[in-house]
Amino acid sequence: TITPKKPNSALRKVARVRLTSGFEITAYIPGIGHNLQEHSVVLVRGGRVKDLPGVRYH
Repeated sequence: TITPKKPNSALRKVARVRLTSGFEITAYIPGIGHNLQEHSVVLVRGGRVKDLPGVRYH
């Protein structure tokens, strides 16, 4: 979880994702609730989250 920039306040859900290309990124998990676990396979789409610094993927 990450806290957003001012003036917003929340605990936003994010995941550290290692891509097949070797990069490690931080991806936002949208919606209410998720079932991601440590070794889940995910599909990442681009698009940054405006109020989360450093999060550039959904």
